[in-house]
Amino acid sequence: MQKLSAAFLPLALAIPAAATPWHNMGPRAMGMGGAQVAVAQGPLASYWNPAGLGQLYNVSGVELPIGARGEFTGTVLQGANDINEIRKACEAGNAAVCTAARVNDALRRFNDPGNGVMADLGGGLSIKIKKVVVFANNLTYIGGSPKVDFRNTCNGATPNCLSAANNSSSIVLRGGNFTELGVGYGREIMETGLSLGVNLKGIIGRVGYQEINVATDESSFNKFKDNTKTSFQPGVDVGMLWDMRETFPSMPMRPRLGVVGRNVNAPEFKNPDVAVLAGERAKFPLNGQARAGFALSPFKWWHLALDADLTDNLTPVDGFKSRYMSAGTEINVFNRPWLNIPLRAGLQKNLSDSASGLTYTAGAGLNFVRVVIDVAGMVSAKTTSIQSEGKTEKVPNNFGAAARFAFLFGGTDEGRRQSAPRAPRTPRMPPPEPKKKKK
Repeated sequence: MQKLSAAFLPLALAIPAAATPWHNMGPRAMGMGGAQVAVAQGPLASYWNPAGLGQLYNVSGVELPIGARGEFTGTVLQGANDINEIRKACEAGNAAVCTAARVNDALRRFNDPGNGVMADLGGGLSIKIKKVVVFANNLTYIGGSPKVDFRNTCNGATPNCLSAANNSSSIVLRGGNFTELGVGYGREIMETGLSLGVNLKGIIGRVGYQEINVATDESSFNKFKDNTKTSFQPGVDVGMLWDMRETFPSMPMRPRLGVVGRNVNAPEFKNPDVAVLAGERAKFPLNGQARAGFALSPFKWWHLALDADLTDNLTPVDGFKSRYMSAGTEINVFNRPWLNIPLRAGLQKNLSDSASGLTYTAGAGLNFVRVVIDVAGMVSAKTTSIQSEGKTEKVPNNFGAAARFAFLFGGTDEGRRQSAPRAPRTPRMPPPEPKKKKK
């Protein structure tokens, strides 16, 4: 085990901070708080841990997951909406609201460090046969960061003091859509319970950039889709999964340990010209991510999982990082090959953001014969104020949903490795009696 940890430690240390958070691909993962590295199985193991493709008990088939998550960090939306409300008051000649003090307060709320809005979406198609999977995943990451103009503000009830022509405060949208086309393979090393896996993929990246003035009613989001540039890069994922029960058959609760590195070659994609002219770097990084997981199964129908990011991941929001710790459980009601109802629950916490609270997750599914349908959702305990001028509105600062349709078969856990039956032993015949000599 020490040699194994030493082999993967350079991987975790060498991977630089990423420009995207870890996406909770699939409702099983989301329902379990995002903990999946040590329980990765089926076609979607190629995303969570390709070593899961080679484990002893696994399922094959076709899987189609889809999911989305949104997050509000800080008071950016509150500041942006308040600026817009004050602008309307100034245009209406409302001197009580259109004051320099109110404007500056709104701009400060808009400009708090780590402020922003963020969304990540994912979906795909994976087809697995035995230890090989071919997949097509589509991942989208978008972040909005504030860019504040403190110079051109109101000095009294001036009708146009917060117009787009006068104040250039804006939300800077950055992000990209990445389509992964690849093949994954996993294999157990002899009969040790230790599996290794790898994905080789091509990534088509479409990166976008746009500045949206907060003093207007126009979102200008269509311009974000127009200001894009597409480029291609290869990608490599690697993983390790150790099923300790296969190494030590008497060990209870089937402990498993997994480590995965995504995009370990750190691909970068071209930024659009408008982004470079605005001072952005020439390329949008999709650098490597590393994550570790541990799982226990007290019974065949009950699983516990824990995951933690090993990298402090940057995001498309300036000054905001993500490093998730996830914990979850799955209870399988009925747990029959032809009928099962999995119930899932979990927790997730961003360790890089001390202000973030716990996010609660839950999910359920129906497995009938070989057809699988799952759904999941997540919502944070903390809320974010998105407006304080005129009226007060609050929303959860982290929320998401996911669903899956799959056709799966095989992978029954027999509780121990099934040895090949021995050939029946041929009974030994007694030696022939010596012939008597004739007299």
